[in-house]
Amino acid sequence: MRYKHVKAGSTEQYNTATGELTAILAAGEDTDNRVAIFDSTLPQGSGAPWHYHEIDDEIFYIISGEVEFGVEDELFTATAGDIVIAGPYVKRRFTALSDSHVLFINTPGGPAEGFMREISSFTEDNPPTDGDRQRFIDLYKIHFL
Repeated sequence: MRYKHVKAGSTEQYNTATGELTAILAAGEDTDNRVAIFDSTLPQGSGAPWHYHEIDDEIFYIISGEVEFGVEDELFTATAGDIVIAGPYVKRRFTALSDSHVLFINTPGGPAEGFMREISSFTEDNPPTDGDRQRFIDLYKIHFL
């Protein structure tokens, strides 16, 4: 039987070079790799460049703020209460147009949280190299364009 109670403020947390603060609420190891859930605060201007995931669906639930999404050839703004879903091989990017709060859900769990743990170690002065980007593909099946 699998069970876990996650108390507010007790989660694994990571900061990225753009100021994003992400808490891993549920990881693959918590859900037999069925799902991973992240709670992220995105300062205005932060986000992710064009990329795609080979194996996981990525679901974005906007709790507050405004987030601009590029999904394939479409560009749109999502606001509080909106959900955006991008499946495997769907090209996507996002940028916070204002300070925003977003819940990210990835299924299956596993690759996305491994990627989050690793990407938080980079800074603007020490960005990912081509070798790092290849490792992201090999380990997490996440491709940057």
